[in-house]
Amino acid sequence: MGRNSTELIDIAARLENWSVSIRLDKKEVAASIHKELHSHIDEYDHESRISYFLSESRHYIIQNDLMKSIASLEQAKEFYEHFSDTHRYHLHLAEAMIFYEEEHYQEALDGFEKAERYLHKLSDSVDIGEFHFRKAMAYFFLEIIALSVVHTEKAIQSFKPHQPFHFLLARSEMLQGINFIELSNYDLAEEYLHNALTHARKTEEHALISYINHNLGGLYTRRDLPAAAIRYLEEAYKNNQQRTQLKVLFLLADCYWKTNQRSKAIRAYKEGFEASIKEDNMKMKWEFAMLHKKYEDRLNFESVWQEGIDYFRRINDNYNIRHYTRELADYYSSMKKYELANRYYALALQ
Repeated sequence: MGRNSTELIDIAARLENWSVSIRLDKKEVAASIHKELHSHIDEYDHESRISYFLSESRHYIIQNDLMKSIASLEQAKEFYEHFSDTHRYHLHLAEAMIFYEEEHYQEALDGFEKAERYLHKLSDSVDIGEFHFRKAMAYFFLEIIALSVVHTEKAIQSFKPHQPFHFLLARSEMLQGINFIELSNYDLAEEYLHNALTHARKTEEHALISYINHNLGGLYTRRDLPAAAIRYLEEAYKNNQQRTQLKVLFLLADCYWKTNQRSKAIRAYKEGFEASIKEDNMKMKWEFAMLHKKYEDRLNFESVWQEGIDYFRRINDNYNIRHYTRELADYYSSMKKYELANRYYALALQ
């Protein structure tokens, strides 16, 4: 191919550095390496081109450009006759990740299971850990929490020996904490989330730290410890992560009301409600409206909650259906409106 072995090793090293940057979600570093590698693409042999296009697909996923990610996979497939089993693994992994980003979780799981056929070909425990983490995420969103726990624990054990990958360890511990919240095992959830926070702080990844603080706030809210929740939610709020900020404001407003900090509660509610309208986030708009009726406008509490539950049923939001129908049923039971209570208890069990 007109290149010496030193140049080949250099390309391989750059591809490996790119792969590490992608796995650690280092978008700017990955973009810089991508630009450099792309300028030499005409020099690559089949092996390097396949690795390049498979990594490029992953690169575009973290850059939130799924169309380019898919196009890179198609370019990789042009060399399919030269694929090794390791290449096939990375192809199916990338396909599964694209489905996951599109919120097609069953298709993502199918893709992860195709990739798993070649998992034994991998020697890098970080690669193996990443596979288990991503499969665990698919199980989580499919509400198969027990299997999410199994794969998350495998991910944690794979990442633990590798200090440079504490970012991935912290993400896995955060997921395990969320899993145990869903299983109502709050002591284990607390342990994993605090471990995640410790490891995340070592990475100085502020977005991840914010997500963990948000989940700790959610845990303490679930445990009816609003004062403890506020500490972590306020830290999450300061970081202003768009992905979670509405939910953080919702939990903050709820906790402020529960701790008789009415002015702070109304301020958080107004900020969140107005932002949900601006972002056209109907789900969070309904949640904020229902929260307000619960604490401030009891006259319209029943009608707004009934309408909100009807909305969640229309969009098949099973989590919110269960959550709000159970609370409304408890309310009707306390008011001795047993027919309505039974109706909403039945909805909660569907």
